[in-house]
Amino acid sequence: MRTWLMVVLLTMAVCASAQTTYRWIDKEGKVHYGDQPPATGEGKSVQQKKASQLGVVAPQELPYSVRQAAADFPVTLYSQPQCGDVCGQARQHLVGRSIPFTDKSVTTDADAASLKALLGGAEAVLPVLQVGSRVVKGFQGSVWDNLLDAAGYPKAKPKP
Repeated sequence: MRTWLMVVLLTMAVCASAQTTYRWIDKEGKVHYGDQPPATGEGKSVQQKKASQLGVVAPQELPYSVRQAAADFPVTLYSQPQCGDVCGQARQHLVGRSIPFTDKSVTTDADAASLKALLGGAEAVLPVLQVGSRVVKGFQGSVWDNLLDAAGYPKAKPKP
């Protein structure tokens, strides 16, 4: 059963990686991503990006160890536009290690409440990294590396 689920997920991911992604900011300042551009006048700063421009590597191009780590311990980065350089450094740290991750922007009260619940009621210090069920507040490269290493992600950027 697990094998079939993995095959279906990888097939969906391969199809998704070939698509164009649009990034735009709505009237309230919230960043959106989608496979369709926003309706005329709905978004400002609309950018069309290919998967390679987003730092996305097609799943079949990832080494087996990375695919296995991503399946067992998915990585999510929580940030917000006002986070500044520290969130950019955190993002670059993950990209530099070729870690496949989901980037969630905390821009609404609902997003903040969801993150606070994830942190067990504690206040968030952005960025927040979630690796599987483990959560770390704030960017600390060595702490993040230890957590990623323990999850089975490679220490250095894998060679193609």
